[in-house]
Formats: sequence, C-alpha cells, structure tokens
Amino acid sequence: MICPYCEQGRVIKAKIKKNGRIINICEECDTVWKGEIDLLTGISFEAFIKKQGYEGNWNELEVEN
Repeated sequence: MICPYCEQGRVIKAKIKKNGRIINICEECDTVWKGEIDLLTGISFEAFIKKQGYEGNWNELEVEN
C-alpha cells in the first residue's frame, strides 16, 4: 500500500522490539498507524515511539514480512 500522507513510500508492518506491538509505518515519511490506515489516524514515528518511552529511531523496530 502507498502512504496516504506522502504518496511516495510503502506502508509496511513492523514490530516494536521491546513490547511486541505491531504497527504500520511508511518507509518514506515515517508516519505510523496503530490501526486503520488513513489521513486522520497517522502520527509521526518520532512522536509515537517517544510516547511509548523508547528512542526515536528505526532500531526500535523489526520489519515484518
């Protein structure tokens, strides 16, 4: 699926390593969705991951296939 925000990157599934939570994230603009993927429900990765109490980088994630 192409990201509805940037219309450039693919939205992929990823797991937060420390808590096992599955999210969807855009490879290009780093928008995160916890559930439904649309223009109203996305949040920046940095804001999302820091709200979880972790560092704001992709090292916190494991990309799902």
